[in-house]
Amino acid sequence: MRWPNSLRNRVLAVLAASMASSALVVVLASTLLWEPFTRWVLRDQIEDNGEALSRLLRFDAQGRPIGVDESKIEPWLFDSFRKEVMLRVAESDGRVVFATDDQMAAFTRDGKAFEPLRQSFTFTLHGVAMHAATIPFEHAGIRRFAQLAVSDRMVLQMRESIGFDVLRQGMAALGITFVAIFLVTIHVALRQALQPVREASSAARRISPRTLAERLPTSGQPRELRPLVEAFNVALDRLQRGFKTQQEFLSNAAHELKTPLALIRAQVEQAEAGAWRDQILDDVDRVARQVQQLLLLAEASERQNYRVEAIDPEPALREAFDFMERVAARRGVTLGLQLNPALRFWQADRGGLFTLLKNLLENAIQHSPPSGVVTLAAGPQGFSVIDQGKGVAERDLPRIFERFWRGADRREQGAGLGLAICTEIARAHGWRLSAHRRSPGLEVRCDMAPVVEVGPDDGEPAAAAPPPGNGRSDLPHGAGFQAGYSQALRRALF
Repeated sequence: MRWPNSLRNRVLAVLAASMASSALVVVLASTLLWEPFTRWVLRDQIEDNGEALSRLLRFDAQGRPIGVDESKIEPWLFDSFRKEVMLRVAESDGRVVFATDDQMAAFTRDGKAFEPLRQSFTFTLHGVAMHAATIPFEHAGIRRFAQLAVSDRMVLQMRESIGFDVLRQGMAALGITFVAIFLVTIHVALRQALQPVREASSAARRISPRTLAERLPTSGQPRELRPLVEAFNVALDRLQRGFKTQQEFLSNAAHELKTPLALIRAQVEQAEAGAWRDQILDDVDRVARQVQQLLLLAEASERQNYRVEAIDPEPALREAFDFMERVAARRGVTLGLQLNPALRFWQADRGGLFTLLKNLLENAIQHSPPSGVVTLAAGPQGFSVIDQGKGVAERDLPRIFERFWRGADRREQGAGLGLAICTEIARAHGWRLSAHRRSPGLEVRCDMAPVVEVGPDDGEPAAAAPPPGNGRSDLPHGAGFQAGYSQALRRALF
């Protein structure tokens, strides 16, 4: 048997199976025991009715029974069903002193004499099977016996015409009502009981390499699941320590490499000029750049390095644009900046946003041909960087954000970390980066719709176009993400 995956569904399946099994047992038991059970119920009812009738008898002045209390028992019952329902009162010797059918003989078992005791029995009267009960009672100090007899054919007729239909309808209504109430109550009860499990599941979904400090709540968890939750939290402790050690090693190694690289560069610069000297300096600069990118990647992966707040994005966009314009000019590439008039405040770390824009623009410039155009277009819901280079093959689009991945037209000065750093910064802000083929070139979009104020315009980036004038600005760089890295980047780029 294949069980449902959900714990709630499993509990419901067990309960449903239990209900079905119980219903089957009840049906089988009812089928086997229905006849003796109904006869027992009939005999018991006749005894109860006979005892009730004995208390409703009316007596004359001499204490002899003369009828029943018509205010309690309407007389038509014994008049209309004279041959089907009969009441007689007998003395201890079997002599009848009152009868509703005017037959002054006590009811007895077939072939037996009257027995002055409480009992239920069957007998045949004029060929009709009868169910009878003898009930002793006392009145005015005299002990007598009330006898009630009901014909079997009347009982069967009422049971066939009325009883079974009413019973079936009643059982169906009762069953439907019970099932409906059961499903509602068990759903509410299970939902409440499994609430701690759902809270733990939600907490587990929120855990990522950037939120390893979070733990699953153990309070309120079922006793059977608590060891699993605690073991998961212990595993998170180990994972957090390992991730922290890895990040510290990456940062420390990059820092330690900067000093010997600087010493090597200083020693090479003192040597005589020549092709070998320029080649070694280029190699040292390339390694220094890769070390710097490793540092940026390590810092971009740590969420505590960000200070997210509402900022006006236009100064940050113009700052990154101005910063990369000199790089573009050296390669003969034109930068274009297009700002949507509906641009509003973004929730971002200013330094992290600068690095993200700088890396995307740098990547687009390095893949653009001379005289090409790279456009930075921004709107209320995000921004995009569009180049006019060779683009990326469709099969490689999902891989361009991977660490250390480089395409077929790989650049010797690249380490394959620029877009990986962009991915880390975007994830820390809750944004999403995506790459799309253009004709020609590539477009990288940053969608920040979940955390941005949306203006009246949808902010869709327009086609590439160069900006009017040179668009230069002397706006200061922001703080928050790696406050002291901008000068190092300038030294690496220029």
